[in-house]
Amino acid sequence: MTVWERRDLPVLQALATSDDHYVREGYFSLGHDRGKQTLQLDMSDAEIHDALLALADAGYVEFELTYETGPGALFTRLAVTGRGQQALGEWPLFDDIVSPETLALLLERLAEEAPTDEEATNMRRAANYVRGLSGATLRAFVTGATAAVLRHSLGL
Repeated sequence: MTVWERRDLPVLQALATSDDHYVREGYFSLGHDRGKQTLQLDMSDAEIHDALLALADAGYVEFELTYETGPGALFTRLAVTGRGQQALGEWPLFDDIVSPETLALLLERLAEEAPTDEEATNMRRAANYVRGLSGATLRAFVTGATAAVLRHSLGL
């Protein structure tokens, strides 16, 4: 079993699915088995600490870290990133799903369901426009737009 399977993945999963109010709000404290109890994991707080550092290096979580007196650490602004959600299979891999042709087909399908002829026409025009874009341009736009929407919805 790899370190990823034994230590890092369970911590990432626990953070992403935690019912703990403080974890969901981005606060997580380690020391005296607080982290073990909060995440309900069978590993030491030291292992959880090391997993969080590794997950941050991989871009799977973000946080601000303050070390406390004694064996404690406080993680604030803690969040599983989109990349972390991708690692868990909970977030789309934009490179796989966003191509000009794929998005154009989606727009055409939505046009079929549009409530008015005008909206259907606009979606078909958008589909034709999207087909003319390069894949890199479209991916950059979709990634940026998605990040902006998420930041707005999270109040960042």
